[in-house]
Amino acid sequence: MTATPKKMVFGAALGLIGGIIAIAAMAASWNGTVDSMYDVGLNMLIACMFFAVAGSFSRFTPVEGRTILVLAAVCEAVVLLGIFYSAFDFVLYLVLAVIGAVNILFAACPTVTSWVDTNRI
Repeated sequence: MTATPKKMVFGAALGLIGGIIAIAAMAASWNGTVDSMYDVGLNMLIACMFFAVAGSFSRFTPVEGRTILVLAAVCEAVVLLGIFYSAFDFVLYLVLAVIGAVNILFAACPTVTSWVDTNRI
């Protein structure tokens, strides 16, 4: 087994950071009314997607190499949905969009996909 590529380590770290930011946005978007549940639910979905992307960048990933790209792309699509829906602060969602775009770039790297396909446990 070869060493884990640095892009996978950075992708997992960025996924965790994005998930933590989305959880903070989820907590901040709750204002005590039923109407805020849409924003809370969307931020919870974004957090779950970022944590799924972070888990797929680990050595113990349950998915194939090309599936990581699909997960990262779906995560970015959900972040863009949050931007269009205006579920929370625009600047925060831009930070999440940049994190998601970097994760897409890391997931599209041929070294990452080949390493995952040959070395995943």
